Parts: sequence; structure tokens; C-alpha cells
Amino acid sequence: MSEALTRLIEGLNRDLNAELNTILRYIRHASVLKGLAGHEVRELLQKEVMDEVKHAMYLADKIVALGGTPRVEPQAPAEVFDWRDVLEDALRFEREAIAGYRERAAQAEAVGDVGLKATLEAFAEDETRHKDESERLLGGPAF
Repeated sequence: MSEALTRLIEGLNRDLNAELNTILRYIRHASVLKGLAGHEVRELLQKEVMDEVKHAMYLADKIVALGGTPRVEPQAPAEVFDWRDVLEDALRFEREAIAGYRERAAQAEAVGDVGLKATLEAFAEDETRHKDESERLLGGPAF
């Protein structure tokens, strides 16, 4: 296995764990939110968690297809209860996911996997929509 492919698989495993941890965070955070604003954020998280599940399944399958083994390393989500804190937490991780998918798309292109590159770019687009929605609920982009 080439060094570039090994680095790609390692990065995909980081992305997989980021998705799995996001799923855990969204489930935990959605369950504790209360009030009208909390209800809207809860609805957003419940909708977005399904995108994260699809991303995680694809990443795990692709890791295996490339000759690697998916590593699952869950982390306990932060214990936040305020809807603003939940969105700020989500926003931070969405930005990290976008950067990770962009980096991984470049790695996929370097090893000649055009299909993976396109899928990772689509994942970055999904995460960008999630980021934009979180920013909207927080009152606008935080530049």
C-alpha cells in the first residue's frame, strides 16, 4: 500500500470518527433542549443526524474498499444544555468537518480516486449547509 493511500485511509478514519461523534452529540444535545428555541434546534439536529449516519456508513465502507479497517473511537459529547451552546458546539465541529473533507478530497484526487473525491466534496457541501443553518439560528455568520 502506498504512503499516500495509507494517509488517505488514516484521514478517512478521522472523518469517520468525527461523524460518529457528531451523531452522539446530536442525539445527546437534541434530547436535553427545552423551550421554543430549543425545539427549533432539536428539529434541526434530528434532521441532520441522518446525513451524518449516511456519511459514516459511506466512510466505513470506503475504508474497507481501500484495504483499511474502520477504527471506532467514540468520545463523550460535552454536557451543554442551552440551545446557543449546542449550536456553537455544532458550528465548531461543522467547520472542522468541512476542512477535513476538503483535505481528504485532495488526497483522494492524488491517489486517483475521482469518485471518492466527488463524494467528499458533496459531504463538504452538506456540512456547509449544516454550518450555515447553525449560523442562521445564532443570528448570522460569526466572522
